Amino acid sequence: MALQPKLIACGNSVATFSMAVRFLTGPAVMAAASIAVGVRGRLLHIAIVQAALPQGIVPFVFAKEYNVHPAILSTGVIFGMLIALPITLVYYILLGL
Repeated sequence: MALQPKLIACGNSVATFSMAVRFLTGPAVMAAASIAVGVRGRLLHIAIVQAALPQGIVPFVFAKEYNVHPAILSTGVIFGMLIALPITLVYYILLGL
């Protein structure tokens, strides 16, 4: 990740799309799947907040090792870490935890 020439290696539109998928679609899918299996109440809220947490560095390592879109993953990891705290706090407040 530190070797890439630009901070946003994959471009602004791809970075915006990946952040929207990560922080909006991920928790929505988690909510739908949790409700489908009968999870309710506080446990459902916790599952949604956990789905909004950032991905670790391991997916980038695999992407770099197997040369599967490492530029997109590196941008996702960097920006995911930067904006995860505010987004997680928003989910926390909205869900009333």
